[in-house]
Amino acid sequence: MWDKMKALVIYGTRWGGTASIAKRIGQVLTREGYTVNIADAKKNPKTLSSYGLFIVGSGIRADKWTKETINFLQENRELLKTKKVALFVSCQMVERQDQAREKARTQYLENVAEQYGLQPVSLGYFGGFLDFHKSHGLIVDIMIRVNRNSLRKNGLDTTKVHDTRDWSYIEAWALEVATTASNKE
Repeated sequence: MWDKMKALVIYGTRWGGTASIAKRIGQVLTREGYTVNIADAKKNPKTLSSYGLFIVGSGIRADKWTKETINFLQENRELLKTKKVALFVSCQMVERQDQAREKARTQYLENVAEQYGLQPVSLGYFGGFLDFHKSHGLIVDIMIRVNRNSLRKNGLDTTKVHDTRDWSYIEAWALEVATTASNKE
């Protein structure tokens, strides 16, 4: 038996920015009367049948969701088709003011929903978080060092934390999801 007011917010993150978004979404859902569990997709929860709402999100790097969230969607696609689902991503493309922004939104959200046969109640497209002082793995660290001047030229100062998450927008989206999901049978 599932409870329509029980939600799982499951996320994939590389550097922690998406985890913060998942926690904020969980706070909003709790205020709206949901019982919420928040889980890192690396610790894939096994008991899922009691949830009425699934919010699945990922950070984006190199145009890809984290492998753990993709595995979650793949392994649970049949169950998710019978539940209310919302998807969100956290990435730097949100700040673009050109066709690349909408192309990325389509690729990261609409195409992923379609790939797994999902009909989400909502799609969230949020800014990202980059802290160049932390290691992102050898390959990425080398790429950042090699491309530092190009990144600066394009407005990305690698000496500073770059946080483009809009918390009021994220909270408004979470409220919309809570309202839509609780009203949808």
